[in-house]
Amino acid sequence: MAADQRILQEALDCIRNLHEIGHLSAVVHQLRTLVGAANLAYQALFIPGRVAEDRLIAATYSDKWTKLYLSKNYLRTDPVEIAARKASQPVDWSHLRSASKDTASFFAEAERHGVGNNGVSIPLVDTQAGRALFSVTSNLEGNDWAAFKARALPSLIQIGKAIQLRTAEIEVQPAARTFRSSALTAKETDYLALYVGGYEIKQIGDMRSVSGTAVRAALNSATEKLDARGPRHAGYLAIALGIIPSSMIMK
Repeated sequence: MAADQRILQEALDCIRNLHEIGHLSAVVHQLRTLVGAANLAYQALFIPGRVAEDRLIAATYSDKWTKLYLSKNYLRTDPVEIAARKASQPVDWSHLRSASKDTASFFAEAERHGVGNNGVSIPLVDTQAGRALFSVTSNLEGNDWAAFKARALPSLIQIGKAIQLRTAEIEVQPAARTFRSSALTAKETDYLALYVGGYEIKQIGDMRSVSGTAVRAALNSATEKLDARGPRHAGYLAIALGIIPSSMIMK
């Protein structure tokens, strides 16, 4: 077996052995060593089963860079994330550096904090509408960086997809166990689909000619049955479990 193939197999085995979301950071640190990167970062922009505001991030960046990133609210202005959200193919950071003075300043600051001289971010979308971003950085330059990216990118895409799949599986497991013994009613499923699709309780009541109290009671019942943190979380879990089609996420 070729060296790159062995590395990929070991990385996938490492991901399969992940059983708790709290251990994801440790796994990402192991993967960084395996693939020979300066840093790795996995960001779940949306995972069915996880509330959108509860962003899942596991990265190997320094504490100083992490604190600075949060203090400057780069979660909203990070040029890499903004570009990757619009892309379907891996985004090489070198193509973004000269976009503006603010972008150039962001990358210069990142390099000073050890993020890496070069990087590539892989946008990931799964069949249940989950969205994630897997980034790999390196201190290689020029042709060396180009050669590393050309050789390693196919494996890195597989690794990113494997992390995305495993984290989604872990999020869904508690609800799956509950659901086997407590199915949702047709009304609960209907109201939950509309709610997670973006409709407010009053709008759902008007659409179905019932009171807001009746809608809220059905949503609360579905939330309890799915052992969710709230009705929106219950809706995401129902999507992940195949109870609600993913097309209902957005209006």
